[in-house]
Amino acid sequence: MPRFAAVLFDMDGVLVDSEPHWQAFWREEVFSGANGEPGLEEVTGRNYRESIAELHGTYGLEGGPEPYVRAFDEASGRVYGEEVTLTPAVRGLFRALRERGLKVAIVSSSPTAWIEQVVERFGLEPDAIVSAEDIDGPGKPAPGIYEHAAERLGVEPADCLVVEDSEHGISAASAAGCTVVRFARDAPAERIAGVEAVAGTPAELRERLFGLL
Repeated sequence: MPRFAAVLFDMDGVLVDSEPHWQAFWREEVFSGANGEPGLEEVTGRNYRESIAELHGTYGLEGGPEPYVRAFDEASGRVYGEEVTLTPAVRGLFRALRERGLKVAIVSSSPTAWIEQVVERFGLEPDAIVSAEDIDGPGKPAPGIYEHAAERLGVEPADCLVVEDSEHGISAASAAGCTVVRFARDAPAERIAGVEAVAGTPAELRERLFGLL
């Protein structure tokens, strides 16, 4: 009996190198309007609308949260349509997993339209796309998004192997009962609580995933 039935991939920082673009955006366009000193650890891996609302409640954002939400929406087309690149070997990894009989899904805090833009631009073929927009409760680090993804695929969370990069995403997947591989993208990363294995390159990610299957 196979150990896993599905592999669920976060998008930002895992499938595409969007984190540097969004980190610069947070610092220059959002944190600059805060009455205090927010940190990237407060927002990375989370839904931007939830993060902006919390930042406004904690620090106060000049002009209120809505201008920052609109700025994100306006920037998304440029970020995903022009600036990001696909993590090498992702298409081949998707194919190899599906050839092994596993379902493949993208589970992201980003809006559905952003995920679909990445899927269409890079020719990805996931079995499901799950966005923070698809759940009624809070997004990552709450487990609801991964519980919903498993339900969409017709499997149990315990039967899902998840690839995440952020601590908020890892917390969400682990709390849902999934097994987590952390993709650190060429940076040293500790095997923090809730992580089964760590990979720093696409080759290592493939090795870790198939080693667990």
